[in-house]
Order: sequence, then C-alpha cells, then structure tokens
Amino acid sequence: LSAQAPLCRARCCILAMGSMICPGGPGPAGECLSWLPSLRRVQDVKDEDVKDANGALPLPRKKPKGVSVHFLYWEFEHQVKAVFPQYTHETTFEDLGAWIWGSYNDRQQAGGPVNVVDLFGHKTMRKGGASLCDAIGRKYPCSVRDATIFVSWAWRYRVHDFVVALFAYCVFQKVNPKSVFCWICFFNNNQHVWLQPGGVSNAVEIFESNVRMVGTVAVVLDTLDASRSTYFSRLWTIFEVYIAILNKLKITIAPMEAVTDATIELWFRTEAHDDQSHALAKSLRELMTIDMKAARASNPEDAASIRRQVEQLGGSQPMSDAVVKAFVTSFGYGYLVEDGYL
Repeated sequence: LSAQAPLCRARCCILAMGSMICPGGPGPAGECLSWLPSLRRVQDVKDEDVKDANGALPLPRKKPKGVSVHFLYWEFEHQVKAVFPQYTHETTFEDLGAWIWGSYNDRQQAGGPVNVVDLFGHKTMRKGGASLCDAIGRKYPCSVRDATIFVSWAWRYRVHDFVVALFAYCVFQKVNPKSVFCWICFFNNNQHVWLQPGGVSNAVEIFESNVRMVGTVAVVLDTLDASRSTYFSRLWTIFEVYIAILNKLKITIAPMEAVTDATIELWFRTEAHDDQSHALAKSLRELMTIDMKAARASNPEDAASIRRQVEQLGGSQPMSDAVVKAFVTSFGYGYLVEDGYL
C-alpha cells in the first residue's frame, strides 16, 4: 500500500447550499443532522466517566462504540495536520497525546504547540471533557458505530504507520473500511479522566470487558521479532490477546510493513533445511520469545494489576506460550501448532 496515496478531502457531514454529503459511513442522511443542536451547548458529564471514591470507573454495560477505519485513514490524519503544524510521519501517538492532553511543559518536551488545542471539540463537549470517539461521533456521526474490532496496539506507534496498517488490514480482509469500526483506547477512553494522577483503579477489568463485548481482536503488530518489537514489550497488549484466547475470541493481525518483511525472511531461512516446517517453527520460536518479566506498562499500578490477574489465570509462561501459538496461527502457520512443532 503506497504511503503516498492521495488523501480524500471530503468531509463527513458537510452542509452547503442546502445539500449534504456524508461519505463517512452508512445511515440515512437526516441522521447526520442530529449533532447540530448539541454543538451549541456543553453536555453533562457521562456516568461512565465518573470515578468512585476508590478511583474506579463503572464497568461497560453495553457494546462500546468505535471509529471507522475510513475516517481514521482519510480524515483523522488530515485533521491532525491542520491543527498541529508540528505533525510529521514520524509523530507517535505518545507525542500526539502530550500535545492534546499534556501540560505546557509536556507539550514543549514533545515538540508540540504552545497553546491548548481542542481537537474535534472534545475538551468543551462536556464538563470535564469527553473522549475523542464521542466528539467524532457528535461531529461526524456516520463515522462512529458499535465497535466491530478491538484494536490491540501501542501508543509508541507512529500515527501514519498505524492508520495505514488498519487500512491495509481492511484491504487484505476484503471489507469496506466504512464498515469496520475500531475500539482504540486512545480514542475511546476519556483521557481527561484516564490521565489524571492515579489513573483508573479498575483499568484491567474495564479492558477485559471491552475485549469480550467487542468480540474480535485486531492486533496491529510492528514486527515478529520480540527483541525489537514495541508490541511484545508492552504488558497491556500481551494481556489483551490472552484475554481473547481465554474467551475463544477471533484474533486477526493488522501487520505493519516490517512484519511482512520479517515473514518473508522466515520463509527464506527455511529453504536450506530438509524439514522446512521444523526450521520455520524454530525461527518463529527464536523471534517470538515473550519475556513477561521485561514487559512494562506506563502506569506501575496497571502493571501490578495485570501481573496479579495473570497469576490468577495460570501464570506468565502458559500465557506467553498461548500468545505465541495464537500469533503463529493467525499468520497462517497453524499447521505448526497442530503438528506439534510449537
């Protein structure tokens, strides 16, 4: 997929000369008018965004919303570029998070803007702020629906690489990007609440619930080589896949370019061996050695909660083995598991 593909300049829900264009997704045209009155008032805080005395948020009671891949690929990056002149293809979600929700010092350290930027109006949509997903859904309602995939990924990814990987995923899966709606923590969690000191005390339970309710996990994977991988160095991502395995949910892979290169390299490595399957399994084992002790989470309390949960579920080694087998199967090497090579 060419990184130079021209960006579509269409806007989801544009009113002009009495006509409306809504390329963002399915739904009757009149539906897109529903957000207009809400733009003129600050809405009340959502119950889901109010922590109790112990710092816990209510567990999700219904299937969460997601942002369409179509919007993320064709519109989101364009909008970010428009309000952040500092944005480049090297900008990560960690950078972007600091620019949007960080203090003045945070923004300056991340090379961001001097002034606060209210992306999609999410800061003023509700008292105390709203999630980006809620703000996008209000302004571009065709681009937000019930989530169809739970995206497992890392904030250290570059924004451009991430949205390209999701679009390529849709092409590979032969599905319309307008019909794929992603639950992504960066967008779905109200970061005004989640990034407060102390975080959210029941974050593990909330993520577990969302994984189960969405039902399909799409892993955006940077590389198969665990020694170089951002994905395999994060506790959250490994845990999300393990929850999907325990609940027998569908796991799919949205590979970045480096994954494709690594996979091709693995096949070439096996050519000199008589037993190609065994050689491939050995190569995969060497690459995908997950070190749970080295894996980290940004919030130490989250890391401790995940490790406690993992021990209750059987321990880190069974978890690591199960995750490796799930990835091998998802890449089409399932026969290696079935034949006992892994």
